Amino acid sequence: MKRKILFFLLFVFSMSFAQNISIKIVVKDFETDTPIDEVTITALKTNQGFLTNSDGAVQINLTKHSIIEFTHSTYNSFSVKSESLTKKINIIYLDSKTQLLEEVVLTKDHPQDILKSLVETSKDKITIPANLKVYLREFYKRNDKFVFFNDGLVNFQIFGNSRKIETDILVEQNRAIGLLDGDIDDGVLGYNLNNIIENYYQFAYVDEILSKRARKDYDFQVKTYPLNEDYLVIRALPYDSANGVLSDFYVVYDIKKRIIMEVSAMITNKRLKLLEEEENSKIHKLEFKNVFKFEDGFYHLANSKEVIGFYKKYKGEKRKIEVKNNMVVTNFDKKMFEYDKKNIFTDKSLINRKTTVFTEYWEFDSGLIPTVKEKEIIQSLVALKDSIE
Repeated sequence: MKRKILFFLLFVFSMSFAQNISIKIVVKDFETDTPIDEVTITALKTNQGFLTNSDGAVQINLTKHSIIEFTHSTYNSFSVKSESLTKKINIIYLDSKTQLLEEVVLTKDHPQDILKSLVETSKDKITIPANLKVYLREFYKRNDKFVFFNDGLVNFQIFGNSRKIETDILVEQNRAIGLLDGDIDDGVLGYNLNNIIENYYQFAYVDEILSKRARKDYDFQVKTYPLNEDYLVIRALPYDSANGVLSDFYVVYDIKKRIIMEVSAMITNKRLKLLEEEENSKIHKLEFKNVFKFEDGFYHLANSKEVIGFYKKYKGEKRKIEVKNNMVVTNFDKKMFEYDKKNIFTDKSLINRKTTVFTEYWEFDSGLIPTVKEKEIIQSLVALKDSIE
């Protein structure tokens, strides 16, 4: 057992300190010079993943030089050699083609049937077994004020098969900052870390638009994807006459490989206002986004975002709660490492896990660095907790 624990700790530190090429980048829109957030960045030689923050900034730490690829759903992809990024802060401009109009594609099959087929094909092609090293972070708001934050480096050991996916979670490092008084717990977050990968890899979040009822509630269309001629988009938007908590769905897929590359959904403000007029409505925000990548024959998650906002009564007071979750796959490996079953993390969230920090992983190993504003929020939570304790 000691040998396995030692191996795990050595694994943690070797991953943290093996990096010796550090590059700071800000990604901007070519036309407007404004920062672009949620740009998926991949170091092709090392299978490392990164994501720009809302300031368009990212810090890339490489184990060796590589071609760096930048992709975003509304911009042209761009690649550059890491050796050429020699400035203190490197500016990368992406060219937007949002001015190009999407065209409706007429299909023999109903778009919902096409989506069902894509889900099955994607399940079959997803790479299992595998290890995903993930940077995970969660911001918590109560009545529009930030009250808690946690993040960590987590290994998802994925095994089983496309029909029955299982995961073991091993936490390398984590932080829990702020104060909760019982109104937020891991039972109300809307997700569970122990089955979140299963849900993503089973594409469970699109089940809402795969039912027979969905054809009555949603307008389905297949459209062109101007940024990539190899992709098409399935759009499913709820009719104005449809009732309930219904989201706008967009599914980007690869025509040749028949796999899903991106899934996103959100409830529009218009529908949220209608829901808020209902006395029993508990939702005030709901959105998610999953981005997948296919590299060297491997098909896996690249990053994800989930936001859930709800109302909850606590000690007679109606509170407005919002939780935002980001996951960035910083390393993908087909090989899995040995670990002791006693080290498996089984809670639904990192919310209650005691802080364990060996390095400043949020700056160097996260793939998603905090913005200046986010740093201020985290520091204010640290100060608040210290003042009370």
